Amino acid sequence: MSTYLYTRFSPKNKAYPEQLAAMASLAPGAEHFQDKVRGDVPPMERTAFSQLFKSLESGDKVTIWWLTEFGHDFSQTLQVITDLLEKGVILQTLCEPLVLEPNSPHRHALLALLSGYAKVQTQRRLFAAEQGRKALKDKPEQWKQKFCGRPADKKKHQQIATLLLEGQTLQSVAEQCDVSLSTVKRVKAKLSTFDDEGSLRRRAKTYSPSGDA
Repeated sequence: MSTYLYTRFSPKNKAYPEQLAAMASLAPGAEHFQDKVRGDVPPMERTAFSQLFKSLESGDKVTIWWLTEFGHDFSQTLQVITDLLEKGVILQTLCEPLVLEPNSPHRHALLALLSGYAKVQTQRRLFAAEQGRKALKDKPEQWKQKFCGRPADKKKHQQIATLLLEGQTLQSVAEQCDVSLSTVKRVKAKLSTFDDEGSLRRRAKTYSPSGDA
């Protein structure tokens, strides 16, 4: 049986060195896999985690600081945990001491909890998107005043706004619309009128080439 440490580094997490030291103290000599990616990137698409997952065998243990290492999307986190347990891997967390084993009765309770949160999160995103579309439909003049720039930009701004209201991250919207992050941020700021639920303020953070997340 082998023990591994997994972390997702973010320079915004000032407590990262202390967290890593605590993990290393708990599992001396454990191989450490670290990703430097934004939090919304699925673990299986991360270089370090995908390498770790491929090397895992039944009975191995993966130690993380907390479940948010896998992302802030509950559905995403639930899927990763399920995949690890089905592979026979033990998952250990330190933020709150928790050990999830493949055949543990606690496994089902936690998975049910995450599943519930995932459903609520999805419902909120769908509601926010519907509210945004309704606002754009019911207040065309207000929308026109918000985006009264060059005609060529109006359609692009509407596309950006729609993606933001559907729950896309700033970086993802910028890539899909082929625009700069600053453009997406400007559209997001103008959307405050339509964002009654405050959903945009809870969206995932942007990602910069330096690895900020």
